Amino acid sequence: MNILMIGNGFDLAHGLPTKYTDFLDWIVGEYEFYFHLKKQDADIVQGIKRLELNIPENRKQKCTIGGRINCQSELWECINDNIWFEYFLHSQLRQDNTWIDFESEISEVIQSIDENMQGKMNDFVTQLDNWYLNKKFVDSQLDYGTDKIEYLKFSELRDKLLIDLNRLIRAFEIYLCEYIEEIECENISPDIQDIYVARRMQGEKVVGIQLNKIISFNYTNTFQRLYDKQKIFECDFIHGKADINNDFDTNNMVLGIDEYLKKKEKNKKIEFIAFKKYYQRIYKRTGCKYKDWIDEIKQKESEYNNTIKEKQKLLRNKSLSSVISGQIESELLKLKKNPPKHNLYIFGHSLDVTDKDILKGLILNDSVTTIIYYFNKDDLGKKISNLVKVIGQDELIRRTGGSAKTIEFKLQQDMIEIKD
Repeated sequence: MNILMIGNGFDLAHGLPTKYTDFLDWIVGEYEFYFHLKKQDADIVQGIKRLELNIPENRKQKCTIGGRINCQSELWECINDNIWFEYFLHSQLRQDNTWIDFESEISEVIQSIDENMQGKMNDFVTQLDNWYLNKKFVDSQLDYGTDKIEYLKFSELRDKLLIDLNRLIRAFEIYLCEYIEEIECENISPDIQDIYVARRMQGEKVVGIQLNKIISFNYTNTFQRLYDKQKIFECDFIHGKADINNDFDTNNMVLGIDEYLKKKEKNKKIEFIAFKKYYQRIYKRTGCKYKDWIDEIKQKESEYNNTIKEKQKLLRNKSLSSVISGQIESELLKLKKNPPKHNLYIFGHSLDVTDKDILKGLILNDSVTTIIYYFNKDDLGKKISNLVKVIGQDELIRRTGGSAKTIEFKLQQDMIEIKD
């Protein structure tokens, strides 16, 4: 089995603006255009312009294409009075024009609120309260004519955050379908091409190793657009797939957080379970074909090891004739020279611990050779550090050197122009 695993770095390598900052910039452009369509007060539009965001000219033009009023209306419903959109829009990280990791930021928000529910006040929620809750939820305070005021309950805030997260995810889906998938890619990866038609020598013959499985952590269909137009490969969209025909309810894109609770707490404290990735994968019924693939790999590995043991056991039988014993030894030697082999190619994935269960299930098989592509030295360092969190340093050391080597890091080749 030959599996290609791709992450957001795959889309970025093909020149697609799929960073979350790109999404926010696009949203602001659409936001402004919608106000023009609705002939809203000019001060509101100027207020958006004062954010002074650097939106490329081609993106501005895309925002003014006609015939998309329904899409604009739905987008407006997704971002209007959306606490996450407001939060990310005003994030200091964004003002500094640096990378924003939505999932890390969401996790910090959720953990801060969780701590506050336990009476542990912290600066993060205080900040959230100062710039949003006091402004948006002032009507939720009940004045009984005394000094006693009942503030918004944490459960109400949690529900508001979950609804708004799903609205933001749908807005992201619209962005991917209406903008990203309309961009024509001009370059492709020679590494992916090499994987696609990978070759190995077997005696004097060249035998093709055909790529047959794709695990995509992306929501886009970039691989299919550029490398698999006939859709001959089986693809598992782990986090769901963007589809403009979806709506708020049918969207199946996963955008959540990793488990942050300790073992004794995670099965009891489920107030924020709907924000977690594993829950969203189950709830939204996203791809899980990879589990069958892992089971198939393990089964073949188990069958191979059992066959080896059976033949070794037979050889210990002293009553065997020399002819039969020699035949078994020959079969055993042949088996050892041809163990089951599987290849895992990882391109554009950060190897983050949030995907630990999937990565471990594939990498920690002795019959799987893992090739990890990296963009530059800095990217290599981050991938090594992340892999330690996933499989542990002992396994990493064992699998990157010596006779037990199963992991190799490769520098990505420069992209090449698509030829007609």
